[in-house]
Amino acid sequence: MMPPLFIVAPPRSFTSVVCAMLGCHPEAFGLAEINLFAGDTVAEMQDLYDVRPRLAHGLLRTISEIAFAEQTEESIETVRLWLRDNRGLSTIELFLTIQEWIGDKVLIDKSPLNVYFPESLQRIEKHMPDARFLHLTRHPGDTVKSVLGVQQKLRGMESERSQIVPVRQRQAPKTYWLTPHLHILEFLESVPIDRQMRLRGEDLLSDPENYLRQIAEWLGIRTDAEAIGAMLHPEESPFSKYGPDNARLGNDPNFMEKPQLRPYSYEPHPLTWTNADGEEQELDETVRAYAMMFGY
Repeated sequence: MMPPLFIVAPPRSFTSVVCAMLGCHPEAFGLAEINLFAGDTVAEMQDLYDVRPRLAHGLLRTISEIAFAEQTEESIETVRLWLRDNRGLSTIELFLTIQEWIGDKVLIDKSPLNVYFPESLQRIEKHMPDARFLHLTRHPGDTVKSVLGVQQKLRGMESERSQIVPVRQRQAPKTYWLTPHLHILEFLESVPIDRQMRLRGEDLLSDPENYLRQIAEWLGIRTDAEAIGAMLHPEESPFSKYGPDNARLGNDPNFMEKPQLRPYSYEPHPLTWTNADGEEQELDETVRAYAMMFGY
């Protein structure tokens, strides 16, 4: 069985499009945001899903797609009942079950909870010691601007209005960018260098064929023109569109509205960020230092 790949990055770091692209490789499968490893058991995660229902959408859609080759309201409800009947499963057991269902393909997970709960990454490493980790970065100012934008969009969705807890504006760069990266960096110190790769998302999107080929070679999967070409169509991912009404999300809404790969050119710009009022702010020294370490 091929080792899984975990894309680790703060939200809004191009993880959706990168996961979809890699998942379109004929020897890979990109999951929706399954948000599975913040707890030891399905029961623990179910308690979290009950508080924040949207966190369950990706897992429901993933299992529905694999088990039924469709994502309908009926298949989603069947999966929901199956999960409640199997609350005693460990989250690792459930992931390995999904892997068995997929067969000999690289499973790709980019769940946001993994970088906010450090124990998630430790749980993955303990039980899947051959897993690989792709550390994606994005300019901190662009990341925060994008996070604030998608939060506003989610607040406009009726089912999400009570689910989003706002962060103090001045803390946004630390909360949304620095803290997740610190969790990732600390975790990766214990991971052998051959099982990790760091890549600026801006570079990947500016030259996708080149970097996708490098990632495929690192993963030990095909690098021929047909395989690379398939990865240039993230819209072919089964999670590139909104799901049925009872599991609409499970992926970035901006990506699901426009999943096609578009020409991208990154121009370096100052290390600042823009708050919700449109005011440009200086980043603090710690954020700036890590951003420069990542090449910004």
